[in-house]
Amino acid sequence: MKQKNVILMVVAVGCGLVAAFLTSQMSAKGKVEQVDVVVAAKDLPVGTTITRADAPKMLEIRKMPKDGLPPNYVASMEELYDKRLSRPVRAKETFNPQDLLKGGAIMLPPGHNMVSMPVGVGQAAAGFVGPGSRVDVLATVRLSNKLHAFPLLVNMLVITANSSTVYADNGSGAFPNLSMVSFAVKGKEALLLSLAKSRGCTIELMLRNSESDASETNEKRIEENIKLLSSDRDEAAIKGANGDGTKNPETDPRPVNPPVEQPKITETPKPEPKEVPVAPYPTPKVVTVQVLVATRDIPVGTDVTADLLAEAFAIKEYPIGVATDALNDLKPALGKVFKFGVAKGQWVTGNMVGLPGLKPSPVYPFVEPKPGPSATVEPPKPDPKIEPKIVEKPVQKKYHDVAVHDANKTVIWRYEEVKPGQWKKVAELTPEQLAEADKPATPTPPKPATPDAAKKAD
Repeated sequence: MKQKNVILMVVAVGCGLVAAFLTSQMSAKGKVEQVDVVVAAKDLPVGTTITRADAPKMLEIRKMPKDGLPPNYVASMEELYDKRLSRPVRAKETFNPQDLLKGGAIMLPPGHNMVSMPVGVGQAAAGFVGPGSRVDVLATVRLSNKLHAFPLLVNMLVITANSSTVYADNGSGAFPNLSMVSFAVKGKEALLLSLAKSRGCTIELMLRNSESDASETNEKRIEENIKLLSSDRDEAAIKGANGDGTKNPETDPRPVNPPVEQPKITETPKPEPKEVPVAPYPTPKVVTVQVLVATRDIPVGTDVTADLLAEAFAIKEYPIGVATDALNDLKPALGKVFKFGVAKGQWVTGNMVGLPGLKPSPVYPFVEPKPGPSATVEPPKPDPKIEPKIVEKPVQKKYHDVAVHDANKTVIWRYEEVKPGQWKKVAELTPEQLAEADKPATPTPPKPATPDAAKKAD
């Protein structure tokens, strides 16, 4: 073999070895380590609870380069069972263990409680504020004729919207009928919300961007807002901020004003109304008559005997006019026979035994009471020289007064006799008016006689 061909062969073999070495080095550098990662099979809204039964529909396992993964990720589906999302997860996106809450019910972060407040759709980002979202609570209040708008609390975690722990499944994810929002709060945060409500603050919720600072706290903001919601005349403080309900002198250096003692108002007792004794109106006497009344049933045809009168009859009194034609004595009917039967309790009339009935007693008319006794004055004897003149006395009207009492006043009803035995109500008077009306009329003094009148008299 020629020397030239040998050299060429050696060079070709060396180039092949070099190419093979370089190829092996390049393939070694192109290998990337891949790991199994759990990703979302579809878009999952905040508040979604992942159960073992629903996991195949929500989750899937994918291999992804280890160098391109975030620091925290979930590699096994078992880590997601019975967990609830605190933020939305997009399709093919990995899960962060810090965004998972244990249990499908309400789960509060450590050291937090839950408080609710009424918020409408217009004050909650058009209803897009929902469970798991972070919001800033904005307040507006008028103090000392000045309007103040300020962030009351920031970076607040929303636990529920209305009574739901998941976002609404209506296509938009919003709550069109939002009326109540619940927050995860600490002690001072809950009391500040209550103080703002008592001050009449208007509350609105601002939905925070996912890139906002999640480490922002409210410790200093709470003390500043307490000062803002206080005034010189009406000082405010959060009870329990120092453990005993007092103010913190470091954060609130204003002096504590002593309580102003309110003057005591003494009511003057009203005098009790005195009862005016009222003379009772005399009860008119009822005129009665005595009649015979049967004490048992007496059949028709019974003979009238003395034994029957003593055994079967008794005397009873009835108002006059009730027992018309009743008899009070049956002795004139001895030996006669009852033409009609008499029932027990019935009085006997004259036609039952053929005798005239009892005449009713006369009805006594109302008589005006006469005045008390007075001194008797003998009338002057007429002078025989002076011819007596007949003077017609005016007819004196007769009145009858009846007092009517109630709880407030006394009224006198005055009746006038228009005809004998007939009375008519003519007036209603008070006791004062009655006393004025009953005063005797003052006589008019006679006019002095003139000389002409004296001449005519002579």
